[in-house]
Amino acid sequence: MSRPDSHEPSSTASSPNGSGRGTEADIAQQRAELAATVGELTDRLDVPTRVKHAADERVEAVKNRPDLVAVAGAVLVAVVLVVVWRRRR
Repeated sequence: MSRPDSHEPSSTASSPNGSGRGTEADIAQQRAELAATVGELTDRLDVPTRVKHAADERVEAVKNRPDLVAVAGAVLVAVVLVVVWRRRR
């Protein structure tokens, strides 16, 4: 989504004969740029998918750190032991 820096008229604005039609290549390029822009906007506005991807990335980051998994497992075991010990008292 970039804007042209200059205010020069586009080559597709009009042809030398004044018919207002650009070449087929110019039209195809503009369509491709527009499709890319619409796709980017769609991706940015799709919040549930963005949240899911962010969560998946964090899960993968944790899975790649066995030290964190070990600490979480130890904390879980400690909590279970404390709960069992308190119920038996």
